[in-house]
Amino acid sequence: MKNKNMIKTINWAIFITIVLMGVASAAITIYDLNSTTHTTFGEEGQSRVEFRWGLLDTIISVVILFMSSFLALGWKRLFPFNVPIAIIIAGFCYVLFFLTFTVGWVAFQGIFGFFYCILNRGNLNSILLSFLFS
Repeated sequence: MKNKNMIKTINWAIFITIVLMGVASAAITIYDLNSTTHTTFGEEGQSRVEFRWGLLDTIISVVILFMSSFLALGWKRLFPFNVPIAIIIAGFCYVLFFLTFTVGWVAFQGIFGFFYCILNRGNLNSILLSFLFS
């Protein structure tokens, strides 16, 4: 029981940290894009804030909805892997945010954030396994 509570604490601490980092990086990026768009020209002004919605955004939204509903249905049964799956879903949301509201090279920040969520999920699983078997 003590290990289960420790795993829950680790899970939620990592999840909250990643979500706060994502919100902070998105806010800083949008602020920087809004403050420099009017003063830069040429290739520097290529990245900007602009709403766009395409087929890829629709596909990512459907994936998020399916993964979220399956996670909600099996939340307790998936323990201790429920929060790592939630981290991956948060990564998909991060990608969707940047692909929907930015244009240019800055949209790759969303893809890099998604890869960070995937890599961090692997680190989280190894931490959990080390606590379980110690």
